[in-house]
Amino acid sequence: MAKPPMRIEGQLLRWYDRAKRDLPWRRAPTPYRTLVSEVMAQQTGVATVGPYFERFLLRFPTLESLAVATDDQVTALWSGLGYYARARNLRRAAAVVVDELGGELPRTEAGLRRLPGIGPYTAAAVAAIAFEARAFALDGNGMRVLARFFGVQARIDLPATRARLHRLGLEQVPSGRAGDFNQSVMELGATVCTPRQPSCGICPLRLGCAARAAELTEALPRKRPRPARPSVRVACVYVTDGARVLMVKRPTGLLAGTWALPDGPSPATEGPSLEIARQVAARSGARGAALEYRGAVRHVFTHRDVTADVFRVQVPARGRSGGDRRWVAAVGLAAVGVSTFARKTLALGVGPTKQDRAGLRT
Repeated sequence: MAKPPMRIEGQLLRWYDRAKRDLPWRRAPTPYRTLVSEVMAQQTGVATVGPYFERFLLRFPTLESLAVATDDQVTALWSGLGYYARARNLRRAAAVVVDELGGELPRTEAGLRRLPGIGPYTAAAVAAIAFEARAFALDGNGMRVLARFFGVQARIDLPATRARLHRLGLEQVPSGRAGDFNQSVMELGATVCTPRQPSCGICPLRLGCAARAAELTEALPRKRPRPARPSVRVACVYVTDGARVLMVKRPTGLLAGTWALPDGPSPATEGPSLEIARQVAARSGARGAALEYRGAVRHVFTHRDVTADVFRVQVPARGRSGGDRRWVAAVGLAAVGVSTFARKTLALGVGPTKQDRAGLRT
């Protein structure tokens, strides 16, 4: 008969009670606040999430207020947080809860999984933290803590290994305080059992940790090396009528639903492509207009390294916005979802032109 795994919930919960961080969503928690925080924290550090969470809750304090919002309103408050599909799915989930479930979030993993954009981790986290369901939310922190403590040497990017780690974690969830236990595992991975240079000397699980005993803390968990990010170059065009700039909504991809400068993929690897910029300008209604090169910005995404060459073109005053095209004044940017990448390109486009600067010198 296999030996049952060592129990860790007692040590972890005692440590968590004295060491947990004061995070906004841990104050006066509600199921809705838990849902928002867990969706925001996917792929994003807690320190980054805090200010976004507080601004989001001020604007959308309830599921009902979020359910009647537009994608643009939600994405605007998400600007800079990344992974914008999370924002749109969170709004859609709120609409389903309000329109079909009487305004009450499902209390089980299975029920939460039926909401738009809610995957296994988020469903388990909300079920445990908000409703004390006996569930285990396996994220990167949890995989690292469990792989090290139990000495799991199989690669954690393998489905079988993830299933094993989830099973080990679920076996540890106590019948009471399921939410605190889940948060204690996340907290330990975030603050003590870190990817590099873990603080083993202050870890509440150090005496039973297999990785520490075998001096494998830096080697575990194991996973396939991440492939090198491909380098991509694009040409962006800052089309302005002097007071406003033309923005387009991205239909697909990582930044789908956000607003950005018109752009096009550039085949050039060594410098800006004026021809691509001319094509982008022509599609934007500035055919044949003089383009001014403003410089390049680089932005590293999770799966690609992007260099954007920014060109500026001045056009006569334009008229209406509509569909996926919008003329936006600088003060209006706060009302639309603009990514960090787009803000970098916008920053290069604003300011005086070469002609303006020449006029200032005479």
